Amino acid sequence: MTTVDFSTARFKHLNWKFRIRNFLDGKETLTAEQAVSHHHCDLGKWFYAEGKVKYGHLPSMQAFEVEHEKLHTTVKEIQQAKTKGELAKAEGLYKDLTKMSDKIVGYLTEAEKAING
Repeated sequence: MTTVDFSTARFKHLNWKFRIRNFLDGKETLTAEQAVSHHHCDLGKWFYAEGKVKYGHLPSMQAFEVEHEKLHTTVKEIQQAKTKGELAKAEGLYKDLTKMSDKIVGYLTEAEKAING
C-alpha cells in the first residue's frame, strides 16, 4: 500500500509542475490562491490528510514538508512575475522550482525506501 501512496504523491507533484510549465507557456491559468497553498494542491491534500500522519516521523518527510512549502512560495513569485510581464524573471524562478521539485521527488522516494526496506 505504501508504494501506491508514494507513487501517487510523486505523480501528483509532477502533474503540478507540468501545470506551472503550461502556465508559463500561456496554456493554462493559475490564480494566486492556487499558487500559494501548499495545503490545497493535490500533493498537499495527500500529505496533510494522511501522508504526515503515516510518515511524518521520517526525516525525509520532514525535509519534504519544508521544501514543499518553499516550492509554493516560488510558485507564487512565478505567478506574480508572469502577471507583471516579467517573463525572464518567471523563467529564472522556474529553474529554481525545477531544482526544488527534484528534491521533493527525492524525499518522497527516500521515504518510500525507508518504509519498504
